[in-house]
Amino acid sequence: MEAYTFQRTDLASRSLAAQERATIESLLSTNDTVKVDLAKVSSISESYADELFGVLVLQRGLEYVTKHLRIVNAADSVLRPIAVAMKRRVAAA
Repeated sequence: MEAYTFQRTDLASRSLAAQERATIESLLSTNDTVKVDLAKVSSISESYADELFGVLVLQRGLEYVTKHLRIVNAADSVLRPIAVAMKRRVAAA
């Protein structure tokens, strides 16, 4: 399982999220599962969560994302915006 770790502690830019998403998509193309380690992340904006995780759900579907992406070491305050973004994209599909 490939691991991806964020270097920033505060995630808050759609353009940066799009770059991170491209990297994660690249890892997914060569690995069955990617572990996303959020241990260093203390905050994530809703727009960042939507651009990275929400767009992945929109493009690949919730089932694919939950099967192939393992989010680990995330604080509840970081998980919440991710869950909201994913739920919104599922509801909009």
